[in-house]
Amino acid sequence: MYSAIFSIAVAFSAIAQVNGYVVPRATAPAGWNNSTLEPYDTYHCRYLAIGCQNQHGTSFFSTCCHPLQANETASSLPAECQQPSNTTCSNGEPVTGSASPSATPTGTDDGCVNVGGNPAPTTSSTPAAQSSPASSGSSDSSLNYGGYATYFYQNGNAGACGQVNPDTALICAMDSAIYSQSLCGTQVQITNQNTGQSVTVTVADECPTCDNANSIDLSVGAFETIADLSTGLVPIVWEFI
Repeated sequence: MYSAIFSIAVAFSAIAQVNGYVVPRATAPAGWNNSTLEPYDTYHCRYLAIGCQNQHGTSFFSTCCHPLQANETASSLPAECQQPSNTTCSNGEPVTGSASPSATPTGTDDGCVNVGGNPAPTTSSTPAAQSSPASSGSSDSSLNYGGYATYFYQNGNAGACGQVNPDTALICAMDSAIYSQSLCGTQVQITNQNTGQSVTVTVADECPTCDNANSIDLSVGAFETIADLSTGLVPIVWEFI
């Protein structure tokens, strides 16, 4: 999610157990700070050009697939993170040679998972992604449905709430549509709808690229409480407590 400012963890959307693409939304999320981060079109194009949508849950994702700060350039990244020399960008989409801009795969409207979005695990295997839900999520009384939990590594970076936490901390990042500084320190109870396993976490960060407003990016420790990391993401129901 936040790298100095935030380190984004790209989230998955899933319903069927099939391989799929996970790409960031075509337009910048509400939390995108143009004064501190690179232009969103630049990030979106590089993300697709180097195949980040296929690297969820890998060390490559953690190293190469997060947005840069405004004072950084892609040339500062390792060679494996460089955009192919025959690829240019047009309106945030990669164009190879004389080809037209690539269409955004029918996968999802990004999310938050480092190595898994988000928000991104450093495992070498790519967890199975799933097809994207059409719903933007819904709420029933105090319970919130329609979202997905993903996970991200802290990498020694401070979250949007200003604190550096270990991967074992039971914390989360809320989608930009919900997040505000006033939520920092608030507890959220999250339940894996597939298994019924629950975890209580503390809001510590913002997720500008979670799949929808009811999706939440978890620390590794929190995600492991309700699912195996290899799952990548799980459908959840949650509430503030």
